[in-house]
Amino acid sequence: MAQIDSWNAGMNTTLSQEDPEIYNLIQQEKYRQYSGLELIASENFTSQAVMEANGSALTNKYSEGLPGARYYGGNEYIDQIENLCRKRALEAFGLSAEEWGVNVQPYSGSTANFAALTAMIQPQDRIMGLDLPSGGHLTHGYQTAKKKISATSIYFQSMPYQVDATTGLIDHDKLEENAKLFRPKVLICGASAYPREWDYVRFRKIADQHGAYLMADMAHISGLVAGQEAESPFKYCDV
Repeated sequence: MAQIDSWNAGMNTTLSQEDPEIYNLIQQEKYRQYSGLELIASENFTSQAVMEANGSALTNKYSEGLPGARYYGGNEYIDQIENLCRKRALEAFGLSAEEWGVNVQPYSGSTANFAALTAMIQPQDRIMGLDLPSGGHLTHGYQTAKKKISATSIYFQSMPYQVDATTGLIDHDKLEENAKLFRPKVLICGASAYPREWDYVRFRKIADQHGAYLMADMAHISGLVAGQEAESPFKYCDV
């Protein structure tokens, strides 16, 4: 009985009681976030409702696989939650379930990008994405002269395209010229730090010239697309 009481006490102890050092560090981070002006586009302030969901009993469950095809039992409610999330994701962007599928499992845009690429192409196939110094993302195949920076540059051959140094706009003519030489299997539009609308029509044309997939990395503008403040890539892109 004493062991059960001890277990119950441990399970119901608050973080401030169980580990005051970690608790205090979390409080300091919370103060840092709310006492300054955050200008990192990919960060956000999480609502109380989201905090509750992230700190719920769902964190106890191992749910590898897809809804209806898990490797472990007891996922009937996890399946309902994931399917509801997928349904809402399509609704947020005004998409039809007959035309589009959605995977909501990646924890970040980086893992989502790598999962999408490995689903479309084979190791050492060619990709083209916006160069990091031009505002692109590490996962679009970026590498330096001495080092491959991310898994995409290790597993795939990549050739970046750039912005025009004078205008700050993507040099579509140079991109089209280089694509004819490089012949990518995937052309990536979307960026980490490019504050302009994308010419999806032009990108679609270039991709079609080489039978390439057109993939939009819209992680940093997804809210603007859902709110119809930025053009939607779904009319033009494969992924």
